[in-house]
Amino acid sequence: MWYTGSGDSGKTKVPSKGEVWKDDDVVEALGNLDELNASLGIISSLYPQLFDLIYKIQDDVFVISSEIAGFNLNFSEEKIKELEDLIAKFGGEIKPLRNFVLPGGHLASSFLHLSRAICRRAERSVVKIMREGKARDVHVKYLNRLSSLLFVLALWINEKSGNPNVIWKRFG
Repeated sequence: MWYTGSGDSGKTKVPSKGEVWKDDDVVEALGNLDELNASLGIISSLYPQLFDLIYKIQDDVFVISSEIAGFNLNFSEEKIKELEDLIAKFGGEIKPLRNFVLPGGHLASSFLHLSRAICRRAERSVVKIMREGKARDVHVKYLNRLSSLLFVLALWINEKSGNPNVIWKRFG
Protein backbone atom coordinates (compact mmCIF):
# COMPACT_ATOMS: atom_id res chain seq x y z
CA MET A 1 0.00 0.00 0.00
CA TRP A 2 1.37 3.40 -0.99
CA TYR A 3 -0.64 5.47 1.48
CA THR A 4 -2.06 5.04 4.95
CA GLY A 5 -4.43 7.98 5.28
CA SER A 6 -3.14 8.49 8.81
CA GLY A 7 -2.09 12.05 8.00
CA ASP A 8 -5.49 13.11 6.68
CA SER A 9 -6.29 14.85 9.97
CA GLY A 10 -3.34 17.23 9.59
CA LYS A 11 -1.21 15.34 12.08
CA THR A 12 1.83 13.11 11.67
CA LYS A 13 4.16 11.13 13.91
CA VAL A 14 7.73 12.13 14.70
CA PRO A 15 9.63 9.62 16.86
CA SER A 16 11.13 12.36 19.04
CA LYS A 17 7.77 14.04 19.66
CA GLY A 18 4.96 11.56 19.04
CA GLU A 19 1.91 12.83 17.19
CA VAL A 20 2.21 16.47 16.10
CA TRP A 21 0.54 18.86 13.72
CA LYS A 22 2.09 18.92 10.27
CA ASP A 23 2.93 22.61 10.67
CA ASP A 24 5.10 21.86 13.73
CA ASP A 25 8.58 23.41 13.54
CA VAL A 26 10.28 19.99 13.62
CA VAL A 27 8.09 18.74 10.76
CA GLU A 28 8.91 21.93 8.85
CA ALA A 29 12.65 21.37 9.30
CA LEU A 30 12.34 17.71 8.27
CA GLY A 31 10.37 18.74 5.19
CA ASN A 32 12.98 21.31 4.21
CA LEU A 33 15.74 18.71 4.57
CA ASP A 34 13.70 16.27 2.46
CA GLU A 35 13.28 18.92 -0.23
CA LEU A 36 17.03 19.58 -0.14
CA ASN A 37 17.73 15.89 -0.69
CA ALA A 38 15.26 15.75 -3.58
CA SER A 39 16.92 18.72 -5.28
CA LEU A 40 20.35 17.14 -4.79
CA GLY A 41 19.06 14.03 -6.56
CA ILE A 42 18.32 16.12 -9.64
CA ILE A 43 21.92 17.33 -9.69
CA SER A 44 23.36 13.82 -9.56
CA SER A 45 21.08 12.88 -12.47
CA LEU A 46 22.13 15.91 -14.51
CA TYR A 47 25.85 15.73 -13.73
CA PRO A 48 26.82 12.09 -13.07
CA GLN A 49 30.47 13.05 -12.49
CA LEU A 50 29.35 14.29 -9.06
CA PHE A 51 27.12 11.29 -8.27
CA ASP A 52 29.35 9.84 -5.52
CA LEU A 53 29.84 13.21 -3.84
CA ILE A 54 26.15 14.09 -4.00
CA TYR A 55 25.20 10.64 -2.71
CA LYS A 56 27.47 11.15 0.32
CA ILE A 57 25.93 14.57 0.97
CA GLN A 58 22.43 13.09 0.67
CA ASP A 59 23.42 10.47 3.23
CA ASP A 60 24.62 13.21 5.60
CA VAL A 61 21.35 15.11 5.17
CA PHE A 62 19.40 11.92 5.93
CA VAL A 63 21.48 11.39 9.08
CA ILE A 64 20.74 14.96 10.20
CA SER A 65 17.03 14.38 9.52
CA SER A 66 17.13 11.13 11.46
CA GLU A 67 18.78 12.80 14.44
CA ILE A 68 16.20 15.58 14.43
CA ALA A 69 13.48 12.91 14.29
CA GLY A 70 14.94 11.37 17.44
CA PHE A 71 17.57 8.82 16.46
CA ASN A 72 21.15 9.19 17.70
CA LEU A 73 23.45 8.45 14.76
CA ASN A 74 26.51 10.31 16.10
CA PHE A 75 26.72 12.99 13.41
CA SER A 76 30.08 14.62 14.10
CA GLU A 77 32.11 17.76 13.50
CA GLU A 78 34.33 15.72 11.13
CA LYS A 79 31.60 16.13 8.51
CA ILE A 80 32.10 19.90 8.58
CA LYS A 81 35.84 19.52 8.01
CA GLU A 82 35.09 17.24 5.04
CA LEU A 83 32.92 19.98 3.50
CA GLU A 84 35.59 22.61 4.14
CA ASP A 85 38.15 20.41 2.38
CA LEU A 86 35.79 19.99 -0.59
CA ILE A 87 35.20 23.75 -0.76
CA ALA A 88 38.97 24.28 -0.86
CA LYS A 89 39.44 21.55 -3.49
CA PHE A 90 36.73 22.69 -5.92
CA GLY A 91 37.25 26.38 -5.14
CA GLY A 92 40.93 25.98 -5.97
CA GLU A 93 40.03 24.75 -9.45
CA ILE A 94 38.05 27.84 -10.48
CA LYS A 95 38.82 31.49 -11.08
CA PRO A 96 38.36 33.81 -8.09
CA LEU A 97 34.94 35.43 -7.95
CA ARG A 98 34.93 39.22 -8.08
CA ASN A 99 31.26 39.89 -8.78
CA PHE A 100 27.84 38.67 -7.81
CA VAL A 101 26.60 35.91 -10.09
CA LEU A 102 23.10 34.96 -11.12
CA PRO A 103 22.03 31.32 -11.30
CA GLY A 104 22.37 30.07 -14.83
CA GLY A 105 24.71 28.42 -17.28
CA HIS A 106 24.74 24.62 -17.19
CA LEU A 107 21.43 23.14 -16.01
CA ALA A 108 23.18 21.28 -13.17
CA SER A 109 24.74 24.57 -12.05
CA SER A 110 21.31 26.21 -11.98
CA PHE A 111 19.98 23.35 -9.85
CA LEU A 112 22.98 23.68 -7.53
CA HIS A 113 22.02 27.32 -7.00
CA LEU A 114 18.44 26.20 -6.29
CA SER A 115 19.72 23.53 -3.88
CA ARG A 116 21.84 26.18 -2.16
CA ALA A 117 18.75 28.32 -1.60
CA ILE A 118 16.81 25.30 -0.29
CA CYS A 119 19.76 24.45 1.95
CA ARG A 120 19.74 27.95 3.41
CA ARG A 121 16.00 27.65 4.13
CA ALA A 122 16.61 24.27 5.75
CA GLU A 123 19.38 25.83 7.81
CA ARG A 124 17.06 28.60 9.04
CA SER A 125 14.42 26.07 10.05
CA VAL A 126 17.01 23.92 11.85
CA VAL A 127 18.33 27.03 13.67
CA LYS A 128 14.80 27.63 14.93
CA ILE A 129 14.46 24.14 16.41
CA MET A 130 18.07 24.13 17.65
CA ARG A 131 17.23 27.16 19.79
CA GLU A 132 14.49 25.01 21.35
CA GLY A 133 16.89 22.09 21.95
CA LYS A 134 15.43 19.94 19.15
CA ALA A 135 18.52 19.96 16.89
CA ARG A 136 22.26 20.18 17.46
CA ASP A 137 24.64 23.00 16.56
CA VAL A 138 26.62 20.58 14.37
CA HIS A 139 23.53 20.26 12.16
CA VAL A 140 23.43 24.02 11.64
CA LYS A 141 27.17 24.23 10.98
CA TYR A 142 26.97 21.43 8.42
CA LEU A 143 24.11 23.08 6.53
CA ASN A 144 25.95 26.40 6.59
CA ARG A 145 29.06 24.85 5.02
CA LEU A 146 26.96 22.80 2.62
CA SER A 147 25.38 25.94 1.17
CA SER A 148 28.90 27.28 0.53
CA LEU A 149 29.94 24.03 -1.14
CA LEU A 150 26.84 24.04 -3.35
CA PHE A 151 27.68 27.59 -4.47
CA VAL A 152 31.28 26.63 -5.29
CA LEU A 153 30.11 23.52 -7.16
CA ALA A 154 27.70 25.63 -9.23
CA LEU A 155 30.58 27.88 -10.31
CA TRP A 156 32.84 24.84 -10.86
CA ILE A 157 30.38 23.06 -13.15
CA ASN A 158 29.95 26.17 -15.27
CA GLU A 159 33.69 26.57 -15.65
CA LYS A 160 34.33 22.89 -16.38
CA SER A 161 31.49 22.70 -18.91
CA GLY A 162 32.43 25.90 -20.74
CA ASN A 163 29.34 27.79 -19.62
CA PRO A 164 30.15 31.26 -18.35
CA ASN A 165 28.93 32.18 -14.89
CA VAL A 166 26.30 34.87 -15.30
CA ILE A 167 27.69 38.06 -13.76
CA TRP A 168 25.03 40.26 -12.23
CA LYS A 169 24.86 43.72 -13.73
CA ARG A 170 22.09 46.05 -12.71
CA PHE A 171 19.47 46.16 -15.44
CA GLY A 172 18.82 49.52 -16.99
